[in-house]
Amino acid sequence: MRGHVPTPDRLADKMVEKLFRDNPPEDGERILYPGCGRGPFISAVHRYCDSNDFPVPEGVAVEIDPELYEDARKRHKDKEVEFLERDFLTDSDGLDKFEYVLGNPPYIPIEGLEEDEKGRYRREFETAEGRFDLYVLFFEQAIDLLSSGGRLCFVTPEKFEYTETTAALRRVLASSGVEEIHHVDEDSFEGLVTYPTVTVIDADGRNETRVVGRDGEVRDVDLPDDGSSWAAAVRGGEPDIETGVTLGDVCRRISCGVATGADKVFVMDREEAPPQLDDWTYPTTSGKQLRINDGPESGQVFVCPYDADGRLPSRDELGDFGDWASLYRERLEDRSCYEKGKQVWYGWHENPPMDDILQRKLLCKDVTEEPHFWRDDSGEVVPRHSVYYLIPEEGVDIEELQEYLNSGDAQAWLEANCQRAANGFLRLQSTVMKQLPVPEQFGHHRQSTLTAETG
Repeated sequence: MRGHVPTPDRLADKMVEKLFRDNPPEDGERILYPGCGRGPFISAVHRYCDSNDFPVPEGVAVEIDPELYEDARKRHKDKEVEFLERDFLTDSDGLDKFEYVLGNPPYIPIEGLEEDEKGRYRREFETAEGRFDLYVLFFEQAIDLLSSGGRLCFVTPEKFEYTETTAALRRVLASSGVEEIHHVDEDSFEGLVTYPTVTVIDADGRNETRVVGRDGEVRDVDLPDDGSSWAAAVRGGEPDIETGVTLGDVCRRISCGVATGADKVFVMDREEAPPQLDDWTYPTTSGKQLRINDGPESGQVFVCPYDADGRLPSRDELGDFGDWASLYRERLEDRSCYEKGKQVWYGWHENPPMDDILQRKLLCKDVTEEPHFWRDDSGEVVPRHSVYYLIPEEGVDIEELQEYLNSGDAQAWLEANCQRAANGFLRLQSTVMKQLPVPEQFGHHRQSTLTAETG
């Protein structure tokens, strides 16, 4: 049952309505149910056709999991459906063109695949790029089996609209004719916090795509066909602030804060820190504390084994820190990020770039309802893994940059382009923030400094 998420009847019925909208089934037409699970869409199609007095399309249901296959076959043995127990992605023999395709593809990230599977999929699928998910390949395979003028309706996570990994899928979808993108309710799948999206493909092709938001707003948009992110178009556009200069151009580093694998050991209230560890501690903040304290002053400190250059001293050099850390050695060796023989037991998952971290910088939460950037003027704060830190290039005014990042234009751009987390929150990531357009003046500041240095 790898990657299987059952589709609720209510959602299945809604998808069937979309599939047959303005194009009801006729005698002799065929419908494909890829990764059919226990067959909720088979039932939904029969309910719709029976209540509307339409002929039921001839069905072909494909399922690789033996238990789900047997269950679906028994549940629908009285229906005109051919069941095939096979891998939809690697065995399409006998699957001719279909007028309709309907389904909820399995969600299996690349980490859940065997090495031979990854290699085979990369060879056979245009959309198997980067850290692909199996549902992406289901889109490509299903579209290849769609007849001229055929229609497809899938429910999947919404993130294919904007992640770098799904650029190839966006090109495939755009060339196939995206009729509608409907962001359905977050709680559509009971017990799961998801951002499900129903996508309708009309192989006749469409000039515009209907977008239905979770708030019910309906808009017609033009989707980019070059693989670039659809986030701005789908979410209602973004401010016109193209300048030719991006945040990545004017920042030396945009990175996530440090991860220790044992914050309960390395992080403590300032007044609780042993005096003998003064030379090993730095002020610190988490994303939650940034918001609560309206800035990086959290009242907590990091006990940091690394020196100012990011070097991890040997055990003989640790002194008081070594004596203190030894009390927690068993806990530190129990971390999931620790590999005996490959890592030092008191070190972190990776050496932090302390020479970059320990200077004036901007900080922001990694997951937030509304993006906001704070300034660390002390240059001493070591951000934790729920915080991003930005180090401006030499010559870029950090106060002016902060003011811009907290402006309406920058906020609107981030809201249009960032991934969504639970409850409508935004997930800020370095790859997205680096693309944020910034006023030309920041590029001029940077260039002036370079000119002065080389002059």
